[in-house]
Amino acid sequence: MTNAPDAILRPPPFAPARPAAVIFDMDGTLIDTEALHRRAQAETARELGHDLPAEIHNGFVGVHREVNDLTLRRLWGEHADLDAFNARADALFDTLWRADIPIKPGATALLTALSQARVPLGLCTSTRREKALEKLEHAGFLALFDSIVTLSDVEDPKPHPEPYLVSARNLGADPARCVAVEDSPNGLKAAAAAGMTVLLVPDLVTPAPDVATLAHAVLPDLDVVRRWMDAALAPA
Repeated sequence: MTNAPDAILRPPPFAPARPAAVIFDMDGTLIDTEALHRRAQAETARELGHDLPAEIHNGFVGVHREVNDLTLRRLWGEHADLDAFNARADALFDTLWRADIPIKPGATALLTALSQARVPLGLCTSTRREKALEKLEHAGFLALFDSIVTLSDVEDPKPHPEPYLVSARNLGADPARCVAVEDSPNGLKAAAAAGMTVLLVPDLVTPAPDVATLAHAVLPDLDVVRRWMDAALAPA
């Protein structure tokens, strides 16, 4: 269940026609790793004598590292050793999720139902390919996806629409007939800019109202997403 306030959640409108494909974000959407990432970065920052406020980390969600490093450089100064910070935070993060990969409630049932319904499935993540494939393998999701687009596969990552446009092309689907499932404002912006129907399931970051309006529906959890999908896939 999302920790977003109820005020931002609205009931799903009538589901559109059967989607040509469904494309998922990974971290924070299918795998509950964002909180672990926040913990790893906060602990590492303290060990190195830095402060990493929660509101700063919230801005990292759905954004690739190069941009986040610029934020840290402005926060901590030009002499901060970001290579050391990233290496130590990554090592702690990997230890945490590999010990017991935290799958979002409802994720396995949702992906299995869509796969059994023969809906093409894509994954679109700001994680680099090697690490993304490892997480998906640990979660038991890897074989379910027909396309996996990672940070390693694009020039312009989220919030640019390129990752979602590449996903649709890989799946042979018209972006306008694709449904994207996202948790972050940046992911929502990317999928909406690609022309897709976006279901937003907020995780750590509650989107501003003007950003939330980009979503076709803002839903509390993946169980509700599954009910929405069931309606979209039901015979006319």
